[in-house]
Amino acid sequence: MRHWRRESDIKQARLADILGVTQATVSRWEKGMQRPAPVQLDLIDQMMTRKRNLRLDQAIKRLVIHSNQRVHLIEDRSHRLLCASQAREHEWQRDCSDLLGTSLWRFATPEIAVAEKSLHDLGWHEDQTDHLTFETSRRDGAPMRIVDSYILWERFFLSDGTAVRLTTGFDHAPHTI
Repeated sequence: MRHWRRESDIKQARLADILGVTQATVSRWEKGMQRPAPVQLDLIDQMMTRKRNLRLDQAIKRLVIHSNQRVHLIEDRSHRLLCASQAREHEWQRDCSDLLGTSLWRFATPEIAVAEKSLHDLGWHEDQTDHLTFETSRRDGAPMRIVDSYILWERFFLSDGTAVRLTTGFDHAPHTI
């Protein structure tokens, strides 16, 4: 694992963040002092067998940023903002550069919180489902404006194995997914 991680230019702390453990835990794994749990072994295996494609990651980011739709991309577990479209920034009524790398969880509506809690039962983190559509309330003003009536979450992986969530907002229920 250490050899793969170093060749992939992934720091222990970054791998720990992706896997939901501490950097010290990754160090113990690499030293053979501890074994990852089965779910973590599966994620590590998935990461090791994927080829890194940084150009694809950059293309995804470009598509999100230049989309005419209200979309943003977050890290799936931490909810840290990776990028957002201009339409999303317009909705939020702010330049999102101050939000990049920070968790958007503090802005969640009650419906977003309920949807997040449902992910475990849906097998979201075990790849049993990769999308979810739900209705949410609108909010004008603080702490962040939300104009969507429906939200579509789509989960996929970046080339370094990071699970991400593309969040798309709609005024009405999407017809097809």
